[in-house]
Amino acid sequence: MRQKTLGMLAIFLFIYGTLSVVAQTKNEKKDSPYFNLFQLPNPCAYLPAPPDTASVLFVDDFQQFIWGKSVRNTARGQQASWESLYGAKRMATVFSEAMGMTISKEETPAIYRFIKRAGETCNQATSMAKRRYMRVRPFARMNEHVSSQFDDEKDLRRNGSYPSGHTAFGWGSALAMVEVAPELQDTILRRGYEYGQSRIIVGAHWQSDVDAGRLAASAAIARMHALPEYQEDLEEAREEYRRIKGIKSKKIEVGYPKGERILDAPVDTASYRYYGDMAYYWQAKQERGTDRGKQAVADAPCEVQDFLACYTPCVDMTLSEKETPAIAALVKKTFEELCNASTQMKSTGFRTRPFARLGESSAMPELNEHYLTSSSYPSSHSILGWGIALALVEVMPNCQNALLERGYEYGHSRVILGLHFASDVQAGRLVAAYTLACLHNDAEFQKLMAKAKKEYGKIKGKATPAESVSPERQK
Repeated sequence: MRQKTLGMLAIFLFIYGTLSVVAQTKNEKKDSPYFNLFQLPNPCAYLPAPPDTASVLFVDDFQQFIWGKSVRNTARGQQASWESLYGAKRMATVFSEAMGMTISKEETPAIYRFIKRAGETCNQATSMAKRRYMRVRPFARMNEHVSSQFDDEKDLRRNGSYPSGHTAFGWGSALAMVEVAPELQDTILRRGYEYGQSRIIVGAHWQSDVDAGRLAASAAIARMHALPEYQEDLEEAREEYRRIKGIKSKKIEVGYPKGERILDAPVDTASYRYYGDMAYYWQAKQERGTDRGKQAVADAPCEVQDFLACYTPCVDMTLSEKETPAIAALVKKTFEELCNASTQMKSTGFRTRPFARLGESSAMPELNEHYLTSSSYPSSHSILGWGIALALVEVMPNCQNALLERGYEYGHSRVILGLHFASDVQAGRLVAAYTLACLHNDAEFQKLMAKAKKEYGKIKGKATPAESVSPERQK
């Protein structure tokens, strides 16, 4: 009898232990990134290499390093040091301040988990470029110490500077939280933006590392939208937020994020950063007589059908109103909304175009007169090129690298033509990313996105393209 009892107890303990391991594994998975680095867009495929210290393009990085040092002993410097703590714990505090509520693992488990998983996935999206370039960080390059309370210098020296993982976490989690609390989008996005700039102030990253980190995060967020598990976590975070805030209506009407409240002001000719813009201008001007320059001219047309043709080579199928009507409808909607966001942002000020500022002609003289009365900041072409690429990544993630590379090139074409400064283009890509985040709260956009995904899956003979990424597109 005793042996039988012991035998039953052993079986019980074995089953209990097995269930505990399964439950623990399930919980661990819930806190893990949504994708590994091989499933995410590869920044080495769509972003350029970081500026070399011997390159004229390094001037902006150096100027921003000097700026960062100049504000370390100010309140902004103290904020940067405090924000050096990486991860969900710090971003939860940042968003708590921005949203007027306490966000923590204990009090808001769904929101906290969503911030952690989205942010960690965005950080993961920088890994392949970090490993490839192993760029030396500013403090190490200048033989100084990092100026922050939470950074480990030994760890930073072993980890590549480009792109910035902290920045990717901050900007990416901000884009994700815009869908949770759209009425607070400007404040959330600004704090996510500042989190990246803080890395420059403490000497842990160059400006180009931070810029690249935001683009990697934007790409990763687009990829995450193709995953049902991400959508489930998003909805749980939304429900938790609405319950805590006492919001009963699921439909919250908000306009486009106000870029002037989110991004820094455009570079003025009296600013030290103007030298960086000029460096990129002269560097890009050399490409006008090359095949890349011809491509820049070909990228000048800017209508819906032009973008369908632009991205067709990236997806191994013909994108058109006739052959892919649902995808074309999504592109049209995205195009219209991005144009509206661009118009709103341009209305806040006027910046003279590079060719006009220098008393020269652009690479397309027939357009000179038209562009004399149109603001250079931000670049509308860059908003459209990057924004439509992000939307298409969500539809066809197996083509993500090719789409993002083309979207990035489309914006750089404007610098080659002399129609935009590099900072106009970078701002345009950020406008595109946060406008897409805002659009994901739009019912019509959601319906068009669902139809486009269904159409693409049907054409490719799959139930959904969300999980697959072809190896050749990852190269």
